[in-house]
Amino acid sequence: SYNAAPGPNFQPIPHPDPNPLDCFGHGSHVAGTAAGFGVLENGSTFSGPYQADTINSHTWSVGPGVAPKADLYAIRVFGCAGSSNVVIDGIEWAVTHRMDVINMSLGSDFGSATDPDAVAASNAAKDGIIVVSASGNAGSNPYMTSSPGSGTNGIAVAATDSTPSFAGVGLALAGGKSVRAINANGATFTDGTTAPLLELKTSTGGLSRGCNAADYVAQGAAGKVVITRRGTCARVARAIFGQQAGAVAVIMVNSSPGLPPFEGKITSNPDTGIAYTVTIPFIGADLADRATLIAADGANVTLTNISIANPGFRALASFSSFGPRTGDSALKPDVTAPGVSIASVGMGTGTGAVFESGTSMATPHTAGMAALVKQAHPDWNRVDLWKAAIVSTANPDGVAGYSAVGAGTGLIQAPAATQTQVVALGDPGTSALSFGFAELDRNYSQTKQIRLKNLGNAPATFTVSSGLDAGSPHSVALGSSTVTLPAHGSRNVRVTLAVPAVTAGDASQFNDVSGQVTFTPAGAGQNNGVTLRVPYYLVPKAVSHTSVRLSTSGLTENGSAIATITNRRGAAIGFADIFNWGLAASSSDGDNNEGTNNDGANKTTLGSAGLLAAGVQSYPTQPAPSTAGTGWLNFAISTTARWSNASQNEFDILVDVTGDGIPDYNIVVADLGALTTGSFNGQDAVAVFPVAVVNGAVLPNGPGSIRYLAGAPLDGSTMEIPVDFSQLCRRSVPGGPQFACVSPTIPISYTVQSFGLATGARDSFSSSASFNVFSPVITTANQAFTLNGEGNLVAPNATATDKVTYDAAQAEKTPILGVMVVSQNNANRGAAQTQLIPIERQQGN
Repeated sequence: SYNAAPGPNFQPIPHPDPNPLDCFGHGSHVAGTAAGFGVLENGSTFSGPYQADTINSHTWSVGPGVAPKADLYAIRVFGCAGSSNVVIDGIEWAVTHRMDVINMSLGSDFGSATDPDAVAASNAAKDGIIVVSASGNAGSNPYMTSSPGSGTNGIAVAATDSTPSFAGVGLALAGGKSVRAINANGATFTDGTTAPLLELKTSTGGLSRGCNAADYVAQGAAGKVVITRRGTCARVARAIFGQQAGAVAVIMVNSSPGLPPFEGKITSNPDTGIAYTVTIPFIGADLADRATLIAADGANVTLTNISIANPGFRALASFSSFGPRTGDSALKPDVTAPGVSIASVGMGTGTGAVFESGTSMATPHTAGMAALVKQAHPDWNRVDLWKAAIVSTANPDGVAGYSAVGAGTGLIQAPAATQTQVVALGDPGTSALSFGFAELDRNYSQTKQIRLKNLGNAPATFTVSSGLDAGSPHSVALGSSTVTLPAHGSRNVRVTLAVPAVTAGDASQFNDVSGQVTFTPAGAGQNNGVTLRVPYYLVPKAVSHTSVRLSTSGLTENGSAIATITNRRGAAIGFADIFNWGLAASSSDGDNNEGTNNDGANKTTLGSAGLLAAGVQSYPTQPAPSTAGTGWLNFAISTTARWSNASQNEFDILVDVTGDGIPDYNIVVADLGALTTGSFNGQDAVAVFPVAVVNGAVLPNGPGSIRYLAGAPLDGSTMEIPVDFSQLCRRSVPGGPQFACVSPTIPISYTVQSFGLATGARDSFSSSASFNVFSPVITTANQAFTLNGEGNLVAPNATATDKVTYDAAQAEKTPILGVMVVSQNNANRGAAQTQLIPIERQQGN
């Protein structure tokens, strides 16, 4: 809890809280999964015994946790809302008080090994505690797995769906159409219930998220089945608001393909903690059925009870955060556990259960299992051995559509982890072989070792094989096909990974290489029949060596010159996208800039927001003196360091189109999920906001628009940012006259700011650059506007040319620093992704 006394320099101060109840039930639910005793149907606490037939021989209100005899200590690091900066304090308390296992159902996206919470988690493991953390709920885009789960020595847990079928609702619509949906709260209703459909709408006429209770009343929800969409507020809040407004039922359309999770009985609003029991059906619909439902708005819908097979059964949850780890591309998460529609302790229900979903729910399954593993093997006395028993016994066959970067080794197996006497160790502190991130201009080959340790009193023999190969074409060579370990002995097995550069894949998409090395017991009784698996993982990128040779003296003297573009010894197609270079870093720019030379060298930490250079292109298609015309601007930003996922940063391009020196627009390059729902999803989008400057602060001055994703490849250091001219032409009122538009007669000016969302780093250029949208200083013959920013293409070991034209008269009005060449298939080192070619400004005599 926090001392919330306000003041001019108020900072939340954590204090011990004598009240053991949490605010919204998250902690209680997690604790019940890890170590709850269980509550029988009659409301009595179950006291054991816990054995093979315990679950099936009783009827439960709340089932037992995974380790019901474990002593449970709850360390509160959150208040009732918001984030926490005392996670490390909680970890240190656990270490000081000699806990055996730490469960952390929490995290921050874009986790790296060097995040303070991740470092603390790894250090706690070194001190003898098994640390288990959530992988996160940001979805399947790369590099989303969270911290502290990203710590090397801890265990990060992904979530799978373990429910084979649900109570469902058949929706019979006008015109003979029908939709099958989930009865997410298991509400009882009469077959044949009929009512009109009501699409709850936003102020602009779109399908509303339904997060404002007043909208249900204002739009006449009483007696109707209300359609909403998922996002922003707690899912079940819609059911509460709908029932309070008199709705017959509320439909929530999922935000991604597939059905939303089963919620169970709804007894409170998680956003507020206010108790409220929902009795109307809360219906979860597939995103694919959104258009069908909206088309039936106003017509009657008939509801029937059905059973619906869960299409997500055994698959990773749609929300479960994928790896690899930010920065070094190491394999995370480590394992997978059930995390969708998990019934556990319901705070405020007395003796009842609630259903919750998230990697928060998968984590305590694994933490409880960790307690069992430590109890089964008390004499091992090393966290890396206990961790290996958990991770190397996980089963990939338990995850439908298995993916190493999403599921780690696979679904946790408590019997196998407690029975194994042999463990498999990979890289230090792990049971995986992480080959990291590799930029390839030649074929890749690297060897690592798996160390098998026999901790039992009998020898064990295994056959060794590799499989589950996925990603870019590759091969694995094993040092032996069988291995025998004497009692209490160890053996190493070599694993050599080879990847041809020509098929590794370039920066146009995310590429990875994965598989598993499997150790299968050679005969009956060997290692109690337990198989061990060690995943391997690599993120490769075939690179070009694109370089541009351009005579700037010839360019300025003659008004044009030929750019010669080469790609010597490249393994990927190169491209050279040529921009009017407007902004450059200097040693005094910003807090995080290292004063790099114009060679694109990476001199700051991975994922920093340090700025190196910025430029712009324009492609007018219909200029007109009286309007903005039509066409596109394409900005380029180069940074001083490689990011893993560009969404871990925010870039703001402040644009003045009226020539008064005051920004009219902020082009925000940021995470699409964060911009639209408040939750990160790992896609970098371009949002354009009109702004006003108030007391020196740049503030939004109207709704923004998003039309494009940024051209910001993963593991890159350059991005291209497309904007329509029409996005830079707002109206004072809807339907009113245009103003603040790009113009043929007034140059724009722009500058860039950057923010490292994970690191807190900030940077900005100390000046602005000017640019005439309709008359650029630099134009080229071959380039055209493309969303993937390909520019001039050049094959490996080939040469291409492009005619570059220089407008000297325009350069006097809107001077540039020179030519900025963006080559996103280049490596982030050596032949860097940005080549800056200065042009000295010509002076008249």
